[in-house]
Amino acid sequence: MDDLLTKVSSLRPPPLALSPNILATKSDNLAFSACLWTSDTEIDHVEKWAAEWRGPVSLLVTTTVAPSSQEHTKLISRLATLQRKHPPLKKHLFVHVLHLDPANDVHPNVFLNFARLLAPTPRVVLFPGNLSALPPKTLYNALRKQQPASSSALASASHARRRRRPAVLTSAAHTSFPFVPLAPLVAARDDAAWCTERFFAGMPRAADWEECLWQVWLANFGELDVRQVQGVSWDGLDAAEDAAAAKLHRRLVSKFRSETCGLAVRRFAALRDPSSSADTKKARWLKRVCRSWTSS
Repeated sequence: MDDLLTKVSSLRPPPLALSPNILATKSDNLAFSACLWTSDTEIDHVEKWAAEWRGPVSLLVTTTVAPSSQEHTKLISRLATLQRKHPPLKKHLFVHVLHLDPANDVHPNVFLNFARLLAPTPRVVLFPGNLSALPPKTLYNALRKQQPASSSALASASHARRRRRPAVLTSAAHTSFPFVPLAPLVAARDDAAWCTERFFAGMPRAADWEECLWQVWLANFGELDVRQVQGVSWDGLDAAEDAAAAKLHRRLVSKFRSETCGLAVRRFAALRDPSSSADTKKARWLKRVCRSWTSS
C-alpha cells in the first residue's frame, strides 16, 4: 500500500496510511458512484447527503490520527454506527480513510482523486463541494437515464472502442468554461484526465476545482457534455481569500494554464492527422483558447 500511495499521489509529506473500503456494501446494478471527501470532524454530514443521492458513495475521510491507534478505532466505530443507523448508508456507502501527516496541507483535488480511484463503479460523479452542499434528490436517477457516448478526442476514427466523454453539471448561465463554481463532473473512473495535484496548498475548494475543470475541458477540446441541473450552484461555501492570497492565486493560475496549454499544443501536434478536418478544427480551437495564456 505504501508503494501505491507514492505512485498515485504527490502529497508531501506522504500520507501515513490508506485504508480502502473499511466500510463497503454489496449492491447490484451500480451505475454511478458519488466521489466525496471530508475530514474526520465532519463525517456526520454524510447522513443528509446520502439521503438525497440514490446511488453508491465513495467517501474519502481524512484524519491525522495514527493508524491502529485507539483514536483510529474510535473513528471506525463512529463510521460504522453512522452506517448502521441510516438505511441509505447500509446500501451504498464505501468509506476509505487516509491518514495524513499533521504537516500535510489540505489538497481538495488530491482527496477527490483518491475517492475516484477507489470508487466501486466504472462511472463516477466528482462532487467537489463539502458535504453541506446537498445534491438534488432526482439527480442520480436522471444521470442513469442520460448517458451519451462519444469518441475520444485523441482517438483515431478507426478505433473500435468508444467512451463516454465527461459531463459537467452546471447552471443555464454557465454552459461553457468557466462553469458554475464547484460544478460536479461526471467521468469514467479510468478517464485519462485526473485533477492536478501540484496545485495550491490551502486553496479554497472552488479555486482548486476550477483548475481541474480547466484540465478536463482542455483535454476534450471544449467538447464536454453539459447538463443543466438546478441546485448545483454552490458558490459561497468557501471563505473569501484575502487580497495577497488572491494575487498569488492569479499568478499561479496563469503559470499553470500556460504550461498545460503548451503541453497540450505539443502533444496534439505530434498526434494529429493533417488530413483530418476534425483534427484541424481541434487545432484551431486549441490555438484560440491557449493564445492568451501562452503569450503572457
